[in-house]
Amino acid sequence: MSAADAPRWSSAVVSVALGLMMSTFARSAPGVTAPGTDTPAAVAASVQLVAIPAGHFVMGTEAAVSFQNGFPPHDVQVRAFLMSRYDVTFDQYDAYARATHHALPQDEGWGRGNRPVIHVSWRDAQAFIAWLNRGTRRHFRLPNESEWEYAARGGTTTLYWWGDEPNPDMANTAANTGRDHYPYTSPVGAFPANPFGLYDVAGNVWQLVQDCRHPSFDGAPSDGSAWVDGPCDSRIVRGGGYGGIRRAMQAAARAAAGESFDSAEMGFRLAESR
Repeated sequence: MSAADAPRWSSAVVSVALGLMMSTFARSAPGVTAPGTDTPAAVAASVQLVAIPAGHFVMGTEAAVSFQNGFPPHDVQVRAFLMSRYDVTFDQYDAYARATHHALPQDEGWGRGNRPVIHVSWRDAQAFIAWLNRGTRRHFRLPNESEWEYAARGGTTTLYWWGDEPNPDMANTAANTGRDHYPYTSPVGAFPANPFGLYDVAGNVWQLVQDCRHPSFDGAPSDGSAWVDGPCDSRIVRGGGYGGIRRAMQAAARAAAGESFDSAEMGFRLAESR
């Protein structure tokens, strides 16, 4: 090997080593980016996506057991798509904030790292996604409401993905007993995954979706698309949070938040079309 070849060989080794390091971080620590890499590529490498199969399900529930107008039940056909295994974490969002010179969202003193990012609005989530997509030529997005419920159910038809009764060993809620020893947010993946391999689809933080708020499912799309017509000053959130009552953890439970509203109990996860 000539002296002239040595610098190119060295750069290649460094590039491969960096790639392996980023890959190792993505596999070993949920939602943690490689150190010193505040780039869209590094953040995208840390996002673990789960292939959600196409399918048909009954969305919503009966009014008698519904939380926040998640009725009437209706048939929906969902196309195959990808959904992030975990909520977007502080580590991932902070990389974007530093790279774009935005203020870091507050963490209430509960910790950052691989806890779900909080105090971000729907508009903040859209800005994060746009930054990711510009830098990677990917097509990340928020899941729509029907995709979210279909994926959160994981093929089940019970009130919660694990059954019809709340269980503090399965989700971070207001119970704070059993496995749920977190008074506030917990690191992503601290509780069991649902049958599709998704974590924290019940409890921990409410998750923003693409859809506009509508008072019920009357007139909702049946093809799995986002429902974004009509007044759209607030967006749907799903999944319940660490301080929620048990009904808010149900797969069909829903609430809404203004597009600029942020909360200590609200975050988001990513989707991508296949």
